[in-house]
Formats: sequence, C-alpha cells, structure tokens
Amino acid sequence: MSNSASTADSSTDSNSTQRQGRQVAKRAFAAELNDATHVFKESDEERAPNFALLPSGETANRYFLVGTVTEVNDVGKDSEYWQARIVDPTGTVFAYAGQYQPDAAAFLSGLEPPAYVAITAKPSTYETDDGNVNVSLRPETITRVDEATRNQWVRETIDRTAARLDAFDNGDKDGIDSTPYVAMCREQYGDNLSLEVYRDALNDAREDVGMDAVRDDDADGEVEVEAEAEADTKGGSTRVYDADDADQSDDGDHDTDSNGESDPEGETEEGAIDEAALASAVANAGLEE
Repeated sequence: MSNSASTADSSTDSNSTQRQGRQVAKRAFAAELNDATHVFKESDEERAPNFALLPSGETANRYFLVGTVTEVNDVGKDSEYWQARIVDPTGTVFAYAGQYQPDAAAFLSGLEPPAYVAITAKPSTYETDDGNVNVSLRPETITRVDEATRNQWVRETIDRTAARLDAFDNGDKDGIDSTPYVAMCREQYGDNLSLEVYRDALNDAREDVGMDAVRDDDADGEVEVEAEAEADTKGGSTRVYDADDADQSDDGDHDTDSNGESDPEGETEEGAIDEAALASAVANAGLEE
C-alpha cells in the first residue's frame, strides 16, 4: 500500500488534472455532501470527469463514506434498482445501484440492515419539479465493516473537513480565496453558504465518537482534539486511507426523486480498534493506504 495520506485532499493532485481515469475519493459527511449540488467539468473533453463542489471549498469526483445502512428497498419498476439509506453522525444520504452497478446491487439485495458499510461512490444530482437539487450516490465498491472502522472514518473525516473549513476561513481573513474553488463556492452557493452549519456538524460527529466539541473562538481547538483522539485510540495511531480504485463509466442509472431527513445515529461506545480487521476491510473496499 502506498502512503498517500498527506496528499489525499490536495486540490493540486486531484483537481488540476483533466486526465481520464481515477480520481482520489474525498471524505465528506452527509451534512455537507447533500449540499454539494453544483456539478461541473473542468474541460470540454467528451469524457472529462464530473466534479461536485463541496461547500467547504473542495471538489469531489468520488466519495469515500463509512456509515450505517438502516434501510434497503428495491425501488425499480421494470428491473431491480436498489436504494440504500445510509446515515452518519450528521445526517442521511441515499445510494442507488442497478444494472450498471451489478456488484453493488447484488450486495445490497442480500444485506440485512442495520449494517456498517464502507462505500466508494460517485455523486449524482437530481432536480425536482420545484427546482430543488437532491444528491445521491452511485456505488463503485461497497463492503461490510465493523464499528471500529466506522469510528475511525468519522475521526479522519472530522480532520479532513476541519482542514477544508480552516483553509476557507483563512482566505476570508486574508481577503484572498485560498483556492479557485472557494471563489466558485461563493458564486454558486451565495447566501446559502454557511460554514457554521458544517462546524456544528463536526461537533455532532465529535460527540458521536466521544471527542470534545470545538468552540469557534478556540484557535487551537482542532489540534487539541486531534491529539486527544489519538490518545484515546487503542491499538494504534490514527491511520488515513485514500480511495483509488478504478474509475467507472458515467453511463449509469439516473436517480429517482428521493431525499432523506436527518437521522443521526445513536451514540456507541468505542472498543479497541483491530488494525488487522481495519486493513482487511480497506482492502476489500479496493482502497490503498
């Protein structure tokens, strides 16, 4: 496994390229993922990848998510089309798998909720008749994981999201946007853009895994919380994984008109992290360390 943790969320590595092929999967909580409604291409090439614009100032062609499947339904009319309701500590997101995602569809058809899963997926958007845009996921890989793996992902996603929000805020203080995507966020999301919503979501996630909330006026809060999380983690220090499995064709099913209300998971007591089990789950999901 390659050690690419330090560059997983680098906009230079993942966004400046317009090549066909694989894009690094980004970690994002449901609260932010559902608000990433603007989708665009960075070139006019026929097979140029689509990117969703995260409100924290980053782009994502693919997501890496670990959450709890609470419900699975076949919502297809003429053929099987599986809908999975996935929750994390900040909200709910829906994933759909049909004939263009046969492995994921087969997995979901046999899954008995509730179950922790790790999923790499591409975002899809659907505009409703009243003009709202719903976001859903098209799975590329999906596998069952344990509670420790889920809690590990929550911690890592807290760190990644907080870093994006801090970079956004630093641009505000300097009067210069830190990346072109921050400027794009201001343009596309306008008055609807409120970073405090995502900071509050981070505190919900911290509470879920037994971490302390971070106050807005605590400049060193993120560092203190990260150190505390490492101290509390049993069986090894925090490890970060990058999803880098093969890119899928964009010729897939179109999402149905579906959207979910926030449904945070109940608090769970964290046990010792089994590094071997974690590595196995990551390998099964087609990820690289």
